[in-house]
Amino acid sequence: MEWQQLGSNVPLGGNRFTMALGRFVFSTMGWHIEGEFPDQSKLIVAVAPHTSNVDWILSIAVIWGLGLKASYLVKHSLFRFPLGPIVSALGGIPVDRRSAQGLVGQMVGEFESRSQLVLGVTPEGTRGNVREWKRGFALMAQATNVPIVPAILDYKTRTVRFHTLITDVADTDRTLIAVQLAAASGAPRHDRRD
Repeated sequence: MEWQQLGSNVPLGGNRFTMALGRFVFSTMGWHIEGEFPDQSKLIVAVAPHTSNVDWILSIAVIWGLGLKASYLVKHSLFRFPLGPIVSALGGIPVDRRSAQGLVGQMVGEFESRSQLVLGVTPEGTRGNVREWKRGFALMAQATNVPIVPAILDYKTRTVRFHTLITDVADTDRTLIAVQLAAASGAPRHDRRD
């Protein structure tokens, strides 16, 4: 598999070692990538469907393999010693659910304070059975006018697919439906049953 060279606007991270390690892990697992990672300095990556801890390993392998600098949301309590430095080094952004400004407000602040930010989220909010997706990612996109790219996991074909970039994020319902439709083209590692 040939790896994409990222565009000039995308935040870069890692080094030759992490890039080689990410590519090795990804190819050893038998996966490949379809589509192009968008050349955007600020972006929300909606990873779906999310049913397994393996999804996180795949995500880190793709991030490192591309040489991308990406972040994700983590409970603030995990930033204590000894995990704190590791979580931070891997791109974790602490989230305090007790905050008066709420998650969306916290992320608006993060996007406003940085010139580049690629934020990975799992819209389903959990690996378990989901009846209704979390709307936070669509509200973040709307509040910051940051586009969304669905990153679709397909365990049947072992493909990570970067779907069409969603730039019109003004209507959260339409954004949510667009990402759900994209996710329907994937295949979870574990079936969800009622």
